[in-house]
Amino acid sequence: MPIPSTELVATAWLQQVPEMQADVGTELPKDPTTWPEGFIQVRAVGGTPGIYLPVRRPVVQVDCWAATPGSPEPPWGLASHLGALILAATYSAGPRLTELPDLFGTVRVQSAYVVSEPRRIPSDEARFARVQFDLQLHWSAA
Repeated sequence: MPIPSTELVATAWLQQVPEMQADVGTELPKDPTTWPEGFIQVRAVGGTPGIYLPVRRPVVQVDCWAATPGSPEPPWGLASHLGALILAATYSAGPRLTELPDLFGTVRVQSAYVVSEPRRIPSDEARFARVQFDLQLHWSAA
């Protein structure tokens, strides 16, 4: 059975956040009209794998994107709300099994916690709202 990547585990964990309606992935879709509830982008940026045990403790950058096509203002409220949902989920995130695509099976996410304060990333010409923070996961194969 192949070993899952940190980004695969983070994506699966984020898809289980209660009340989350946004899509989650590693690549931002080019057409913002396909993500009216926002989009969560993940990317592994650090962490420490276990030295003696097969336990992973990655840090994942989380970008909460929101857009209102045709609007002159970025929807900061929606992007911030997505970040707040994830932050709230970490407070009640005890150990849980997280299902991955069939090829990879299941992992046990022992804990998830935010290690940097959610922050606004200034808008660009596309007028997207983007809130970013770092999330640390503690996981192993189930």
